[in-house]
Amino acid sequence: MSKLLGVVLTAALLAGCVTEEKYGAFEPKGELGAPKATAFADYGSAMASHKGYEMAYEWQCKDPKAVEAATKREVLAGFVASDAASDALLTKIGTAYDGDPIALTQIAAVTQLVMCPKCPKAPACRKVWVAALKRARAKTDDGYVRTFCDQQLRICE
Repeated sequence: MSKLLGVVLTAALLAGCVTEEKYGAFEPKGELGAPKATAFADYGSAMASHKGYEMAYEWQCKDPKAVEAATKREVLAGFVASDAASDALLTKIGTAYDGDPIALTQIAAVTQLVMCPKCPKAPACRKVWVAALKRARAKTDDGYVRTFCDQQLRICE
């Protein structure tokens, strides 16, 4: 599971890679070794770092130990130990671009955890998690929260 979580976090880091515009294309900065042209090269300034608006990669690099601690298997397992625990975590989704980044990271990590094919507890945990995601989606009128829950449900179902 730790390898799967490592892959997920690495993918998130790569997805949030800081870029700069150069000759009409974007070149990633940093030590990730990504190719010079990215799939997002034609997104223009939408993929550029802006003062006051942190990208996921920038946020994760500030305190990687906090991210690691928040996504330990035993911490994540606690969120699917009961309906109340799942519901409490999902209330932290927040409105668009205003959620708690640690909680949002934990939600994504729980989704990955309950889909682990090597974990014998995953199917039972998945039932708890899917039910909680459906409850969270049903309780809100916020399009962002519904979409966020839908994205997690697509992975789990």
